[in-house]
Amino acid sequence: MKNFLDDKLFKALFFIMSVGLFIQLAGKIFYSSSSANGVHVYLLLILPSLILVVGAGLKKKNFLSSEAIFFLTATGSFLFFCSLSAAWSDTNESIAYVLRKSLVIMLYLFGVIYLVTVATWQQIKTFLIFVCYISGLGAAISLGYQLLVLDESLGWRTFRIYSMGYRGWIDIGYPVIAGIYFGFFAVLTVVLLGLREESKLQNLLLLVAILVMLPYIFQTFSRTSWVAGALAVAYLTAVYRHHTIFALGIVFGIACVVMGVIFYDEIVVELAKKQLSGRPIIWTWTLGEFLNHPVVGHGFDHSFWPEKPFAHAHNFFLQIMFEQGLVGLFFFLAMLSSVFVAVWKHRKARWVLASFSLVVYILVAMQVEIQHVITRPGLFWTVFWFPLALVMGLVNRVYFNQAEQSDI
Repeated sequence: MKNFLDDKLFKALFFIMSVGLFIQLAGKIFYSSSSANGVHVYLLLILPSLILVVGAGLKKKNFLSSEAIFFLTATGSFLFFCSLSAAWSDTNESIAYVLRKSLVIMLYLFGVIYLVTVATWQQIKTFLIFVCYISGLGAAISLGYQLLVLDESLGWRTFRIYSMGYRGWIDIGYPVIAGIYFGFFAVLTVVLLGLREESKLQNLLLLVAILVMLPYIFQTFSRTSWVAGALAVAYLTAVYRHHTIFALGIVFGIACVVMGVIFYDEIVVELAKKQLSGRPIIWTWTLGEFLNHPVVGHGFDHSFWPEKPFAHAHNFFLQIMFEQGLVGLFFFLAMLSSVFVAVWKHRKARWVLASFSLVVYILVAMQVEIQHVITRPGLFWTVFWFPLALVMGLVNRVYFNQAEQSDI
């Protein structure tokens, strides 16, 4: 991998795709137009990734380990079956349409794995730190605009934040997704803080970023991101075992206790009456419908409970079982298993083990939310596909570093 960027084509693609990936990850912060954001991501990330794949094939250059190949094969099988299942669904989407979307996702995964594999450690850390800074800035601007300009009050469901409120800037579109989106960056920030490899100023700025993101995430009232974030940070605490992360955990714990006392009555109502906003009822219905077509499911994007105002199962695993049955679930679990096995194999690499916290985060979040990861991947690339690609890119990097050292 050390000599991979000696080729002018691959070096140019590396810098172009780095810009494209940054735009994709942080685009929701500084783009007011989703279409403009999408165009730039396609031009600066997806198209160069296609050129990369073709160029690597023609020049017989390989940047994929056996673990990465298995992951991409399992992912491709899952996406292909999802596309094929559109044939027996009542969806308006054709097989060809879903296949095109699936191809774009595969190119995205190829691109991220390539970038993480060939970049230097300092480049990777600087890139991720800058993304976290931008996310913290976006949270600060949104909170400031809502509380100081629009004069919203900071309280229990007095309002649910999901945008800055001015001409579409920092507009995630829905509070729950906004919580999951910023929760991802909050966990990533804790990962970077736990490394303890940056300057005191950088770590201070990261600490400020997460302390700004937390009230934003609270104000979305996305309980999904609250629980997922807490479990991901608990995982990081066990991995790092460092006083910085322990201190953050204590601060978060005290904050939760204080909030519990202040909002005790509201929490009792949430637990006793709302009961996860009726999700257990949705899950029960979904499981019953799955049993009617258990093998291949109802098909991609099939109509979901037409008699009720629910768009999806509010559980990604159940949604897959509903649409693609046991076959689709098998391919999906094969994809996740490839990540688990790779992380366990390279668990001595601290970055690999720490980055797995992002996968922990999305796995918990998927229990009650995340949907449209194929046909509407723009936002979900960040919270679903990027963590998987990042982890496999780091695994890929460790693999090639070990191979090069063994040749010396």
